Amino acid sequence: MSDLKLALFDLDGTLVDSRQLIAQSMDEAFRKNGLKGCSYDQVRQIVGIELFEAIPMLLSEDYPAEGAVKIGNDFREIFVRNRSDGTHTEGLYEGARELLHELDDAGWLLGVATGKPRRGVDHILDAHGLHGMFVTLNTSCTGVGKPNPRMVLEAMQETGVDAHRTIMIGDSSHDIQMALNAKVTAAGVAWGFHTPEELSASGAHSVHEDFECLARGLTAFGEGKAA
Repeated sequence: MSDLKLALFDLDGTLVDSRQLIAQSMDEAFRKNGLKGCSYDQVRQIVGIELFEAIPMLLSEDYPAEGAVKIGNDFREIFVRNRSDGTHTEGLYEGARELLHELDDAGWLLGVATGKPRRGVDHILDAHGLHGMFVTLNTSCTGVGKPNPRMVLEAMQETGVDAHRTIMIGDSSHDIQMALNAKVTAAGVAWGFHTPEELSASGAHSVHEDFECLARGLTAFGEGKAA
């Protein structure tokens, strides 16, 4: 039996705090298109889903499809502008970098499974000096996104790690559902877009209140115990 173990991380709301950047950029994109705006509580429900699948979920059923595409394109432009001019940042959560290095030192294989486009992933890796930390990077750019299990299945295939040695860590029910669909362990984190209650209701095997708690859970998982 292989000793390999794989920890897959979501990015937005899990490793990086992009909550205000995403919410305010989406609100601005809605207003730019003549809509009344979009609240944080609305936006947080769709973070993690591929953008052009997510936008229609925030709109009425009869909203024109081409209009939804325009909102998505406007959101991307506004998001990049707000990030570039320093209006909002995508800072690493306190404790995230330390945990990644601890896992790497302990022999874990690390990966990313995110609804963020690849250029957004590369920006985070560049901004925080994380290139080389992850052995597999999976985004919605290369195929169907969350909650479909594709990203997790491809990460396991790429690394050669079995499902029972793979754990997905995320802050949203979409992460949890993707993990369950891939038949791997699903660990929720309480500091992102979805509440602990929402994560538990989605079927998370565990929900962690901070990075120290998550580190203990991952240590237990690595030893073959419940995370």
